[in-house]
Amino acid sequence: MKILADENIHTGIINGLRNAGFETLFVPEAGLAGCDDEKILEYSERHDLILLRYRLINTDRIAKNIAEVINNEKELFNIEKSFVIVLSEAGYRIHRHQK
Repeated sequence: MKILADENIHTGIINGLRNAGFETLFVPEAGLAGCDDEKILEYSERHDLILLRYRLINTDRIAKNIAEVINNEKELFNIEKSFVIVLSEAGYRIHRHQK
C-alpha cells in the first residue's frame, strides 16, 4: 500500500506511517506543493497512491474555541506578551515563553 499525504497532513503523522512500514510520499516531496486538488488527485491515480487528506471543516467550532480561550485568559493576555495557545479536541493549553 502506497500513500500520498496531502501537504496539510502533519509530518509527525507521515513519519508515523513510514515507521509503521507504509510507503508514504508527502505532496511537497512530489513537487506538488500548492497545486490544486485536481492535479494532486490525478497524480495519486497515475501512480496508484492512496490520497490521504485532512480538512478543517468545523471552522465555527474552532472560532468559538478561540473566543473562549481569549475570554477565559484575559488576565494572562494583559500580563504575558509571548505565549502559544494549543487547541485540541480535549480543550486548550497555554505554553508560556521561558524567560
